[in-house]
Amino acid sequence: MPSLLHRIQFENDETAFREFYKENVFKLFQFAFAFVRNKELAEEIVNDVFLRLWQKRDALDKIDNLNVYLYVAVKNTAANYLRKDFRRKQPDIDNLTVSHFYLSPDPEQVMITDELRKTIEQSVNQLPPKCKLIFKLVKEDGLSGNEVAAILRLSYKTVNAQLAIALKKLEQDLRPSLQEYHVKVKRP
Repeated sequence: MPSLLHRIQFENDETAFREFYKENVFKLFQFAFAFVRNKELAEEIVNDVFLRLWQKRDALDKIDNLNVYLYVAVKNTAANYLRKDFRRKQPDIDNLTVSHFYLSPDPEQVMITDELRKTIEQSVNQLPPKCKLIFKLVKEDGLSGNEVAAILRLSYKTVNAQLAIALKKLEQDLRPSLQEYHVKVKRP
């Protein structure tokens, strides 16, 4: 069975495009929202990016890394919208707001209690903006350090350093909860 991208590019398959859209829209919406801090505008930005992708679907195989392409397109489109709005300044990565942190359910996370999940979310939300954005892109969206560096125009070392800061902070904040969690689990 041909991949979604193959079906989109070579078969003009709108169903495959809708499926691809559904797989990517939420994480790209969150990324756009971090720049514009407006739900409707973030939705418009993401939809504009997907519309352009559909219009240029004949060249999909020429894109080296579609993940990076989509994030950069969202970032650039957001910057264009913000430039048009003279009341807003150019977005500064150090002041971006990542308003959602979503722990996707997988077998390991099913074991995490609600209390522990809340502790994780609180800890992530207390990270500095750039650190939180990088953490979200790597840990939630599944991008590599190199992809995040390309998207945010940062060095790979900066991305790794910010990720290390986030993980250290999480470890500090979670240590008491994890110790309590292990005690609860071990008791009969």
